[in-house]
Amino acid sequence: MTILIREARPEELNRIEALAKEAYREFRPLFPERVWNSWMDNIAQTIRSPAGMLLVAEEAGEIHGVVKFYPDAAQSGMGQWPKGSAAIRIFAVRPQSRGRGCGIRLTMEVLRRAREMGVSTIFLYTGEFMHAARHIYEELGFRRAPEFDRQPGPIAYRLDLD
Repeated sequence: MTILIREARPEELNRIEALAKEAYREFRPLFPERVWNSWMDNIAQTIRSPAGMLLVAEEAGEIHGVVKFYPDAAQSGMGQWPKGSAAIRIFAVRPQSRGRGCGIRLTMEVLRRAREMGVSTIFLYTGEFMHAARHIYEELGFRRAPEFDRQPGPIAYRLDLD
């Protein structure tokens, strides 16, 4: 089967939200109830927000992964990124679909679109505990950007495209 990366359709938002929450469920024990619920609410809002592009990895009609790409990082609602940069949020692959290339394919599509749009730098936040995601980012050339870390909270990465 071939993995297709495409923009999400409005009628898929409930399934995409469920996928993202399922992908992050393994991290539930790391957070107090209030923080966890806030994170899950933020996922729902981010997925449904018209800002940015919601991209999915689909194979045989089934969605296996999702990423939210903001060509204008200022629209991401996270981080004080430099003007003219892009951002990524809600990067998630269903647990049973991991290891098949969905995450790399989603990220490569974001990079392709960013280059096509003339974006010079992409930023993102992730958790120190998100080892698989960090591995993909680092494999694709993203580097830590500790000057943008949130304390306490997520750690920042950047990729310079020029």
